[in-house]
Amino acid sequence: MKKLFVLSLLLFTALSYAQIDSFDSSYIAEVKADAWGTYVEIIGDNLTLTDEQAQIFAPILESYIADQTKVADMRIENTKDYIMNYYDLDDATATKLLNKAVEVEQERMNIRREYMDKMLEKLPPQVVGKFLQLDSIIFSLIELVRMSSIPLIRQGEE
Repeated sequence: MKKLFVLSLLLFTALSYAQIDSFDSSYIAEVKADAWGTYVEIIGDNLTLTDEQAQIFAPILESYIADQTKVADMRIENTKDYIMNYYDLDDATATKLLNKAVEVEQERMNIRREYMDKMLEKLPPQVVGKFLQLDSIIFSLIELVRMSSIPLIRQGEE
């Protein structure tokens, strides 16, 4: 649990800093690297694997993280566009941002499905299930922290 708290704190700091610095900073890349490192630690601490399973799981996890990082970058870009248009968010831009947000979430889920299937080909369903549970917990926490640092859409004369 301590690592989940650290992960959420890292992400909250990165997102807060990103808003101030208009997302133009290597700091975000460093925090993302730290967050993924913590992610791997949490998975490693909570997923019991035999040596053989670990040999199979490690490259799959590495590839999974690479694909999810691309999705995270798309989400950061969409958030950046939202923040940059926050005070002048017209209907067309709001619609574009909403569609992109749904596309990004769908892509994240598509990747989860793809890797679940890959893992099930080589690993026991209990291992895959526990990994996906841990992954869901971590991503839910990340999403909670991310969303709590993004202002709600302004309506009318707010």
